[in-house]
Amino acid sequence: MAKSFLMVMLISIVMFSMARPIYSQKIDPYSQGIPKEADISPTPLEVADSPTTESEIELAHHLHKEYILACPKKPSPKCEDEIFNNMLDETTPVTDECCRDVLNTGKDCHLAMVKIIFSTYDYKNIASKAIPKSKQAWNDCIRRVGNTIGAPVSFEP
Repeated sequence: MAKSFLMVMLISIVMFSMARPIYSQKIDPYSQGIPKEADISPTPLEVADSPTTESEIELAHHLHKEYILACPKKPSPKCEDEIFNNMLDETTPVTDECCRDVLNTGKDCHLAMVKIIFSTYDYKNIASKAIPKSKQAWNDCIRRVGNTIGAPVSFEP
């Protein structure tokens, strides 16, 4: 008897809930917008970037200005790749053509570019090795082709 009474109560509650949907809201499918009560998506200000992204944006903004001011002429993309690969390993040589190209950009431009690249999250862990290597590559380029374009200033050893 108790089981049938509980069953009747359960069915009554379910039927009553279905007959009177007081907790739902009818949304017109043809309306242009979503009612404010139903719009629960975050606003753009509520979506936070990771701390890494925020610091890289701030750093890139600061160094980008420095880079633009220091670099009237950038190296060619081929030479940028060659120099970058030279900083990462000891086996990639910098050709004389790329040495001339990077020396023509200037010491400040070269160092600003290196700082920008090795300040990012992806390369920060190898910056202590790559930045001195970039200075070594600069000095090597001065030794090899510096006299053909004038004598640019070398980095201290």
